Amino acid sequence: MKIVYRVLLWVLTLQMSFLAASAYTMPADQLLAMSNRQLCDKAQAHWDKYELDSALICFNIVANRADKKQPIEDMHLVCAATTAMGNIYMHFYDYEKAMQCLLNSENYARTHHLNWQLPDIYAAMAFLEQDKSDLLHDFSFNPEAFELSRKAFNFAAKNGGPQYVMVVLMINMITNALCHNRLKLIEEELKTFQKYRIYDTIPARDFAKHQCEAAIYVLHTEYDSALFHLKQLENLIDVEGQYGLAYQMVMHENMYFVHLAKKDNAKAILELDAIEQISQEQDIVSLTEVLFLKRQFYSAMGNIALADKYDLLYHKAKDKFLAKSNLVKVDEEKILFKLNEANHEIKELSYKQRIQQTELIAVVVVALLLLALLLLAWISHRRTKEKNRSLYEQNQQLLANIDRVRQMRKEQDATTEKYGRGKMEGDDILQVMEKVERVMDESEEVYTTEFSLDRLAELAGETESRVSQAINSSGHKYYELLNEYRVREACRRMSDRKQTDNLTIEAIGQSVGFKSRSNFVATFKRLTGLTPSAYLKQPSKAKEQPDETKQEIST
Repeated sequence: MKIVYRVLLWVLTLQMSFLAASAYTMPADQLLAMSNRQLCDKAQAHWDKYELDSALICFNIVANRADKKQPIEDMHLVCAATTAMGNIYMHFYDYEKAMQCLLNSENYARTHHLNWQLPDIYAAMAFLEQDKSDLLHDFSFNPEAFELSRKAFNFAAKNGGPQYVMVVLMINMITNALCHNRLKLIEEELKTFQKYRIYDTIPARDFAKHQCEAAIYVLHTEYDSALFHLKQLENLIDVEGQYGLAYQMVMHENMYFVHLAKKDNAKAILELDAIEQISQEQDIVSLTEVLFLKRQFYSAMGNIALADKYDLLYHKAKDKFLAKSNLVKVDEEKILFKLNEANHEIKELSYKQRIQQTELIAVVVVALLLLALLLLAWISHRRTKEKNRSLYEQNQQLLANIDRVRQMRKEQDATTEKYGRGKMEGDDILQVMEKVERVMDESEEVYTTEFSLDRLAELAGETESRVSQAINSSGHKYYELLNEYRVREACRRMSDRKQTDNLTIEAIGQSVGFKSRSNFVATFKRLTGLTPSAYLKQPSKAKEQPDETKQEIST
C-alpha cells in the first residue's frame, strides 16, 4: 500500500492554489518584502521543479508570520504553507518535524474556521502514520492511519470539502481494507461515496466509482461482479500519465485480493506477477511490497522453496530501500543547513529594517535641526544595502559551485555503482551487442515469461554487467529491447491466421512472453500504433509491411 500513499501525498500537495513560476534568485530582504500570496506562488514554482530547499525557505517565511496578526484572508495561506512544510519533511522521513507542522496547521484551521483545509491535513496525517509503519516493512494494518483516512473522508463529505481528497482517500481506503480484510469498517463510507455526486472534472473519479462498486460486491461475496468492475478500471487508466503505473498497481492489487477471497490461486498469482513487473518501473518501495506479498502467498500455499526465494529477494530490496532512505536524510541535513542560514539572514535583515524605520522617523521629526545626521544615516543605509547585496551574490556563487561539485559526484557515483571499473569502449560494445542480437534472433527462450537478463548474458557468453552496459549504451533498456523483439514476433504470428484464429489476445501475448493482457496491449500499441485487435483486422499486406511512420519495432 505504500505506493498508494505516495500517490496520495503528491496529489494532495500539488492541489494547493499557488499560481506563479519564478526562480529563487532574489535577496532575503526582497523575500521579506513579498506578500504571503507572492511567497506561496514562488514556493509552488520551486516545488514543481523539485527545488525543495528554496520551496521550504519561502513556505517557512509564510508559516513564521502566524505569530503576527494576519488578516483572515491570509491565514489560509499560512495554514497551507505549514501543511506543505509537513509534506516536505515527510519526504525526508523526518516524521517528528512533519507531525509538528501538521498539528500546527490543524490548529490554525480550527482557530480561524478554515474547515475546508482539514481534509487535506488529516489525509496527510494518515499518510504519515502509514508511512511510519511501512518503513518497518511489515505492511501490517495500521488502525490509527486508517481512522485518520476515514476522518478526512467523512469530514470532506459532510462539509463539502475538496472532492479530489474524497476520491483519493476512497481509492486508498478500499485498497487498504481489501488487503487486510477490513471492508466492513468502511461500509458506510462506501455507501456515502456511491451516492455522492462527484464532478466529472475530478481526476480518477470513474476509477474510484468502479472500485467502490467492486468493494460493495465483495462485501456481499459476489466476487464475479466485483471482478467485472475492477476489470473496467483498465480502460480508465492513462498508461502514459504521471500516475498511470501507480493506478495499474492499485487495480492489480485489488484483483489479487478478490481472487484470494474467491480461492482462485492461479489467477491471484498472475495479478502478483503483473504487480511485480510494473513495480520494476516504479521504485524500490513498491517492489519491496510485492515481494513481501509473494512470500506470504507461497508460504500459505506450502511452497517452501518459492517462499524462501522471495523472502531472500524481499530482504535484499528492503536493505536497498533503507540505504536509499539514509541518503535522503543526508540531503535533508543539507537543506536544513541552508534553511537555518536563510532564517538567520532574514532575522538580521528584519532587525536592520526596524532600526532603519526608527531612524527614519527620528530623522523626519528633527530634520531641520539634524540635517547632517540624516545624510550620515542615508550613507550608512546605502553601505549596508551594498554589503548585503555583495554577501548575497557571494553566497549564490558558493551555492552554485557546491551544486556543480555535487552533480559531478553523483554522475561519477552512478557510473561506478552501475559498472564499477569495467566500463567498456566502443568496439567491446559492438561485439557484445552482436552476441546479444544473435541470441535474441535465434533463441526461442526469448518468448518465455521466465527469460531474464542473466539468462541472456549466459546464452551470449558474457557477464550480466557487460550485457547490461552494452544494451544501455545502444540507447535501449533491457526490457525495452526484449519487448520490441516480443512484439515483432507477435506481429509475425498474427500475420499467420492458422496460428492465431483460435487464440485470444491474452494467449497470443503469453505465447511471446507477456505475463498479462494489459501489459501486452499497452506495449503493442506503443510500438506499432495499433492495439492487437486492430492489428488482426488489418489486411495481410498491411501486416507484412507495417506503417513506416510508426515506431520501429526492431533497431
